[in-house]
Amino acid sequence: MVLADDGYVPANDPFQYDSIARSIAAGDGYPRSDLLLQGGPTAFRGPGYPYVLGAVYAVSGDSVTTGRLVGAALGAIAVLLVYLIARRIWGREVGLVAAALAAVFPPLVLVSRELLSEPLFIAMLLAAVLSVLSFRASGETRWAAVAGALCGVAILTRSVGVVVLVPLAIGVWTLRPRLSGRGVLAPALVVACAALVVAPWAIRNQVEFGRFVPVTTSGGYTAAGTYNEAALADADAHGAWRNPQLVPEYSRLFVREGIDEATVDATLRREAREVAREHPGYVAEVISWNLLRVFEIAGGAVRGPTGAVVDDRGVGSETPVAERVGIAIAAALALVGLLAIFRSRWGGADSRAGGGVMVPGGPVFLWLVPILLVVATLPFVGLPRYRLPADPFLLILAAIGMTWIWDRIDGRRGDSA
Repeated sequence: MVLADDGYVPANDPFQYDSIARSIAAGDGYPRSDLLLQGGPTAFRGPGYPYVLGAVYAVSGDSVTTGRLVGAALGAIAVLLVYLIARRIWGREVGLVAAALAAVFPPLVLVSRELLSEPLFIAMLLAAVLSVLSFRASGETRWAAVAGALCGVAILTRSVGVVVLVPLAIGVWTLRPRLSGRGVLAPALVVACAALVVAPWAIRNQVEFGRFVPVTTSGGYTAAGTYNEAALADADAHGAWRNPQLVPEYSRLFVREGIDEATVDATLRREAREVAREHPGYVAEVISWNLLRVFEIAGGAVRGPTGAVVDDRGVGSETPVAERVGIAIAAALALVGLLAIFRSRWGGADSRAGGGVMVPGGPVFLWLVPILLVVATLPFVGLPRYRLPADPFLLILAAIGMTWIWDRIDGRRGDSA
């Protein structure tokens, strides 16, 4: 798909990643901020993906095509990881079906051809989950350390990854007594190893900005894009995100002398919180609208400079029909998967599949990962792209649903024979 998609020119977020990666490949590190009129240091983008892409550019002569092929390779790795996770809990058949679904699921396929951080984030996230499962099977503390380190890379790739620390720590908190030194060792390792991975970047930011910036300076920018008077008053796309540089109450910050990204970030956070406090009902409306937007039931997640809804590649859904059909099918099968799990747990013998096999529910931590990732983004932006890290888990449920349906059909055929 990458090779067939000729004429690709990075735009929007991919343009920024491409620019940073070129600077890294040239040995210049992060370039100066392009958000502020006066420039200055930047930490707007986490370093995980830019440094991976920069390494690719360094060996490929800044080849965008090679960078995109690496994204496709990361997508393929994610498919393998989906198989390994599903196989470990639900068996080989569910694993193969889940991997097949992940390999053709339109949203995941389409994002893998872009210069975006999601393929790397998803691969690190799934690898961390698999490491927790390995710990639960073996009890070896090294797997807790690996899970934490992988989560650290995920956090450096997308700062929302910090919420994943909670389910990962819960996932390895299995030894009893839980509050003993031995019991808390594994969760502590997860958190400590993640912190160790993030620490060098946080120290760099402390030196550059003179204040604590653990990963990025984009949090206030993201929040202010939703919590502003224009978004509040937008009746057609209520709560749709817009560029704070173009919002009247915030635009002054980006041209002020003697200000850096960290100060802008802190100011935007504070002012966005003020809007949220003054309009608590608006927060609930944003969350409800963004829930519909991330699952592509509704559109209009982002407004452009002219007020029009943005559906550019990497921002909206360039091929909404394919994505929406894929999501609808996956969601329907996932509901069947949930039904299979619930009937297996509480429905008694009649709920068994054709082969008489009960369907495991899976560990709680596993399902907390996608739930927290989606919930963490809903108050701010409803971009469908931000849902993608939860999609592999949706597809695992869909695979459970497919195999459950097939087993029941096969079982009835066997009974009739």
